[in-house]
Amino acid sequence: MRRALLAAALGAAAMAIGAEAHAFCLTHGCSESREPCEYDSKTGCLVSGPVLHWASSCVSFDVQKDGSPKRGITYDVAHAAITAGFAQWSNASCGEGRSPSIRINDFGPVECRTPEYSEDGPNANVIMFRDDDWPYDNAIDTLALTTLTYDAKSGEIYDADIEVNTFQSNMAISNVGPSDIDFNSVITHELGHFLGLSHSGAQGSTMQRSYAPGQTEMASIEYDDERGICAALPPDRIPEGSSCEPRHGFSKECALPESCAFAPARSGSPLPGALLATLWLSTLLRARRRTKLRP
Repeated sequence: MRRALLAAALGAAAMAIGAEAHAFCLTHGCSESREPCEYDSKTGCLVSGPVLHWASSCVSFDVQKDGSPKRGITYDVAHAAITAGFAQWSNASCGEGRSPSIRINDFGPVECRTPEYSEDGPNANVIMFRDDDWPYDNAIDTLALTTLTYDAKSGEIYDADIEVNTFQSNMAISNVGPSDIDFNSVITHELGHFLGLSHSGAQGSTMQRSYAPGQTEMASIEYDDERGICAALPPDRIPEGSSCEPRHGFSKECALPESCAFAPARSGSPLPGALLATLWLSTLLRARRRTKLRP
């Protein structure tokens, strides 16, 4: 009897340990150009550098006002899908009736569709569609790109922009066919990056690394996703503020050409404002996360 009880106790302990295991990764700020980056040997997660996070208890977003004419996705349709995606994350269950410590504020349609960050002027966290081109490597299998601008020392996120590859990806929101790309799934994944999550090794999770055409399940977050967002934005954290405004205020327009803007460069081309970016290197860095088609 004692042996049976001991075996049962060990089994319960193993189940408890298994319950604590996770496959999600938080986004850390580490640049190989500055120092070697370290990865967890079991999960593959980047573990060196500060954890990227929104310091305020509120963050705003904006949607490109004309949507994607190429794919027939209007602003209203895109906005509804994006709002539903954010709701998945902000309403995640963190236990005891608690949710992640973040509020999402919609600042409305914007003119700008350039991923950028202005150090001395107003900004916007824009979700945009690239109908005309996709100026990055791996164009065929990259569905979307999230760029975070953050403080290299503290990990505080200053700006987030999401680019959706409607130029080469047949995005659909309803009646998703077997060869279509479900915008709902892609945008919910990208919003996870927007809020501070990296990829997950859990198959079937929204934050898994790749996407198969026709799949719609990633539009609904799973247990590992919930654990991830609750770790990134724990309910009991103490925010540094409550403002929803972007850093230095909000603007619907792109930065003026003569302003100090820090934007992702096209792959293989010189970085715009390279001298200015070099001066900022000690304080500001960028993190990019891509959503790819499954091989």
